[in-house]
Amino acid sequence: MDKRVSKTSIRFQLNGQPAQVQPLPGERLSSTLRERLDTRDAKVGCDAGDCGACTVLVDGNPVCACLTPTHQADGKVVETLSGLMSSDPIATDLAQSFLAHGAAQCGICTPGMMVSSVALLRSNPKPSENDAMDALGGVLCRCTGYRKILAAVCAPTAKVDQPQGQGHSGSDIARLDGMPKVTGTERFGDDIAPQDALVLRIIRSPHHHSEFTLEDTQHWVEANPGIVAVMTAKDIPGKNCFGVIPAFADQPVFAERICRFKGEAVAAVAGSAAAIDTLDETTFPIDWHPLAAALIPDDAVSPQAAQLHDERPGNVMCTGFATRGTPEKAIEAAEITVNGTYTTSFVEHAYIEPEAGFAQIVNGRVEVHTCTQAPVMNLEALVEILGIAPDKIRIVPTGVGGGFGSKLDLSTQPYLALAALKTGRPVRMTYSRIESMQSTTKRHPAEISLTIGANSDGILQGINFQGTFNTGAYASWGPTVANRVPVHASGPYYVPNYRAQAKAVHT
Repeated sequence: MDKRVSKTSIRFQLNGQPAQVQPLPGERLSSTLRERLDTRDAKVGCDAGDCGACTVLVDGNPVCACLTPTHQADGKVVETLSGLMSSDPIATDLAQSFLAHGAAQCGICTPGMMVSSVALLRSNPKPSENDAMDALGGVLCRCTGYRKILAAVCAPTAKVDQPQGQGHSGSDIARLDGMPKVTGTERFGDDIAPQDALVLRIIRSPHHHSEFTLEDTQHWVEANPGIVAVMTAKDIPGKNCFGVIPAFADQPVFAERICRFKGEAVAAVAGSAAAIDTLDETTFPIDWHPLAAALIPDDAVSPQAAQLHDERPGNVMCTGFATRGTPEKAIEAAEITVNGTYTTSFVEHAYIEPEAGFAQIVNGRVEVHTCTQAPVMNLEALVEILGIAPDKIRIVPTGVGGGFGSKLDLSTQPYLALAALKTGRPVRMTYSRIESMQSTTKRHPAEISLTIGANSDGILQGINFQGTFNTGAYASWGPTVANRVPVHASGPYYVPNYRAQAKAVHT
């Protein structure tokens, strides 16, 4: 039983209808709308008031529902995009304008954009671009670059014909999935689980590098009401290993004995929503034994560094190489030479929608509904992990609220599938923003040095390029980066004498 259960009833008007709930102390309005009132057009991206995807109107004013306690809505009028679309002509005109301008792309931010825009247009029917920028400044978009959104808001009643091309190359056509995005009915990874689904929580390493020992998890389950099951590496029926490039597959679903990065999964806990919401992870039966960590390639390739993968000496995952001509001679003979050294950092893909999904067993087949960019790759990976035939697995892609390459990799999929198979019940999970940033792939940090030689007229004569890429604890797309960089490092230019070397290092 959740000890925080409130006995205080909160009443407010939601999209023209009376609503009554008993929220927990401090419960977010976003959670109340989505989990208690099934108003899932209010999206949750960051849960910290940064992205604005959860924007709703309270007494006509736009607020971040994730920062607004539900108790503050008592006696007020709350409007979300679905309500506005059924009651306010401003919203319906704006939706057509968004479609005509191509202002909705992935669609996860669109409800927040639409709601904020309606608030603006109610008070200012003909806003300037600066007015629109001020009104939408609290809602982030990772797809559009904002120009099309601003155009749509500043001309919501303009006669912009819906594109009706013939489908040939270069013609304008209406976006086939545009209407669900601008009305808030598009269903993303966290929008589709049944209400009675169990909730899954991953237990992750708090250390960059650590040994660990798991104790009696079954006794822990029995001592925690509402907790149904714990999954660890012992529960994997197939191979405890995955990777997007099969020859380099090296990442365990659950770490065994050693964790190689902060945030690595060691176990998954399935239970009721209330039990998971109040779960104290410090009680989980695991002992940590931190080890020395090497966080940058220079440290990782030193003789003193721990060897992360036995088959990759010196923690070098792989190298890449491309050459033609005699670059050293060409550079030496060049009239002008330029030397440069550059350092880049990790780049988080920063999609507004964190990884989410649910799994269930249907007629003996495990179905995984997830926001993925690569359903076939997901299926192939789960065949190996679950040790079952492909026709016993179904991957159902939901709407994807941004991905930019990072949602090609596995994230929630194996945990959801394992939990559904073990419990026989639907199981859902949504990563927190911290989990998403900790445990999913990033663009590689790099140390790059190069020398370029050219004639006095600027014609390139030779390039010598060296690059070291921090590929993290596991390979993921590291082999692709290490092998493509040498091919592309010269850019679009013809260079008769060229050498490019790259290496990807485990840290």
